Amino acid sequence: MKKILLITFLYLLILQFSSAQKRTILNIKFENFKDSIIRLSAPVPDGKFASNSVNEYVSERKDGNFHFDFVLEQTTKLCIYTSSRNGLLFVPGTFTIIINPGDSLNFTLHDDKEGLINMEISGRGAEKLLMAKEVTKKMYSSYLSKKPYHKQNITERYLEVDRTLDIIDSMFNSNPKKETRDFRLAKAQLVDQTLDAILSQSVEQYDDSVGSLFEKFILRKKRINPLLDSLTINYFGGFHVLPDYIYLSNRDQLGERYDLFRYNYPLEYGTLVQKQFANNPVVKDYLLSDNTIAIFRENWYSQISKDAYKYYLATAKRDNPYFQDVAMEFKLLKDVLKRGSPFYNFNLPDTSGVYHSLKDLKGKVVILDFWFNGCGACKTLVPELSKIERSLESDQVQFVSINVDKNKMIWKRGIGVYSVAGSLQLYTEGRRYDHPIITFAKIKAFPTLIVLDKEGSIVGIPPHPFKDPDGFKSYIKNCL
Repeated sequence: MKKILLITFLYLLILQFSSAQKRTILNIKFENFKDSIIRLSAPVPDGKFASNSVNEYVSERKDGNFHFDFVLEQTTKLCIYTSSRNGLLFVPGTFTIIINPGDSLNFTLHDDKEGLINMEISGRGAEKLLMAKEVTKKMYSSYLSKKPYHKQNITERYLEVDRTLDIIDSMFNSNPKKETRDFRLAKAQLVDQTLDAILSQSVEQYDDSVGSLFEKFILRKKRINPLLDSLTINYFGGFHVLPDYIYLSNRDQLGERYDLFRYNYPLEYGTLVQKQFANNPVVKDYLLSDNTIAIFRENWYSQISKDAYKYYLATAKRDNPYFQDVAMEFKLLKDVLKRGSPFYNFNLPDTSGVYHSLKDLKGKVVILDFWFNGCGACKTLVPELSKIERSLESDQVQFVSINVDKNKMIWKRGIGVYSVAGSLQLYTEGRRYDHPIITFAKIKAFPTLIVLDKEGSIVGIPPHPFKDPDGFKSYIKNCL
């Protein structure tokens, strides 16, 4: 009996210790901000591929001292938004920081200077951030061109990128911890951030001279290699840089079809991924899986989603770490989100506190617009969507803006800026990403537009109003 009690005690002790290791702490101190109110918002994603689980922590302080304490299951990228001047706490520097479960980090900002490069950093887990800070400071101080970025030509930008990547390589290669996971993540983050803009611009403005610059500075020097890392691929490279790298490496085959190529031609994109990364199955599996899920989310249970899934089943190995994510996502589309399925019967308050349900809108084609205050893409969409809404004004059409902000006042301040003022404005009552309407519809990005028919059943995701306004209007008119 004593032996059983001892084993039970040891098990509980280990369990408690394990749980404590996941407790993550951030202390942020603004010096010289004691007479103003600062608001920090910290959305914490779970860091897992193909997941939209996010917990947001918000704090407002007059004394400039912030404390965030939360449980973190796995390494993630954390972005902190601030109501003070810059809007992003770690800019200038990096947009996000890398945090591990159990980190206990202290940040001190002096003299109204925000940004990773200007703050003091200490505590458990600080070493990777201090390395990123020192490399970034060296990068900034070594820029060849004094011209603002928007005034540099493409050759000048490639030269800056080349110089920056040399600095990253040199500083990380000389560090004795260069092979540790944290330092590989830090390096991948800086490489991803450096390549993102130049490769995106090269895709959009491609000509023979751009092709020569890409060949000289990226291909020959194998600049992409730090992103072909099994330990970092879940975090950096896969979103923009590696897809753009594939486009540029195969431009002769793609011709003028570069714009949204991987979404519009997913099967052909899949063959390019397989060809490009045949010798790196981890990267190949990630890119194929990530793009297949992106196709699902853009098209739901349409023919292109079915074709993409069929291709994935024929090419992907069942034991790749993302296979179950893709299979589960497709099952959700097939069982819940296919065209003609009833949508979630929401019941949400408007700005006056009056509740509106989906049943109340029966008899109208409903366009749901999901948004939050501060969403840049939401703000860009508003002018075009406002014009479209006026042109489609009818008793048979209802635009509904659904906000996911934590705070009701923040929601109301964003109406007319980040959502169309003429829409029916509804609120998820501070439940953010955990609200049933968000989990039901698998909302992964903002803005997301969803069209429902007059019976409240799913029609699908329409053409983007900003990119294809005529296509959007035709899509809605076909529902009438």
